[in-house]
Amino acid sequence: MARRSEMRTWRNIVLFVMLFGITIPGVASGRESPALRLGILPVIDTLPLIVAQERGLFREEGIKVEIINFNSALERDAAIRGNALDGYFGDLLNTILLNAGGDDLRVITTAYRTRSDRRMFALLASPSSGITGVQQIRSVPVAISTASIIEYMLDRITEKEGVPREAVKKIEIRQIPIRYQMLMADSVKLALIPEPLASKAMAEGARLIADDRKLDMTATVIAMKAEFLVRNPDLCQRFLKAYARSVAMINDNPPAFMELLVSKTRFPPSLAGTYTLQTFPAPGLPSEEDVMSVVYWLAERKLVPAGVTYGDTVWEGAGTE
Repeated sequence: MARRSEMRTWRNIVLFVMLFGITIPGVASGRESPALRLGILPVIDTLPLIVAQERGLFREEGIKVEIINFNSALERDAAIRGNALDGYFGDLLNTILLNAGGDDLRVITTAYRTRSDRRMFALLASPSSGITGVQQIRSVPVAISTASIIEYMLDRITEKEGVPREAVKKIEIRQIPIRYQMLMADSVKLALIPEPLASKAMAEGARLIADDRKLDMTATVIAMKAEFLVRNPDLCQRFLKAYARSVAMINDNPPAFMELLVSKTRFPPSLAGTYTLQTFPAPGLPSEEDVMSVVYWLAERKLVPAGVTYGDTVWEGAGTE
């Protein structure tokens, strides 16, 4: 009898919901909300995502988020193209390139942007290069990965330092660990290296020539497939709320999360005691200037069509209720 009464009560609730348009998660659609499959890389900028997952912030917002780690951007991008992911952490330039290749991603928030008090990308000289200033880099090959955020940052950094574009020579060494090793072995004289490897290289004798602290621009983002956003706008808003809570938690006491960073990313354990962990920006879209600067740079190299717009790149629903 109790079971029959319980079933009758539940049917009445569902009928009430249908009549008056009230939504109960998992009832209106006849199924539970889908899990968000998010691909990330083992880098510093993903710490807010890791904290949100480890501290149960996504769960507290009533959503399921599956964080999937990839060893390389190549593997992550293949998963995006193969529909194994609903979204990803990556850089702004790569997101625009993926869209040009047929994917349909929309940035929902900036993950990290360059700032005057923190270095994220550094132009370094090898320990025995004899290079001490930025004007000495003319015609000396710089190890980078071409058509990537690394090359884009190099162009912006050298431009800011007054070095003509034609004076900057580039050599392709795509894998960051190999680029780092070749720099430290003096096999290349110059290389653009991201943190925390830049700090590790300097601790081992590399010389800082220039970095991104004079820039003010979006570097990395979180993006989701447009079709997923259309189907699940509420889930994505809840995701951003959890992400905002995670950012605030980290920014309140960054050192408290160093152990988690070391255990979940490729952060060198040898730097844990000396490296000052940065704070992270609150959720927000990259500016139109940031996006279009990347678009123009890519279009100039014929890597994307010239007609790509800001609206093609960002989710207009971000930050709305």
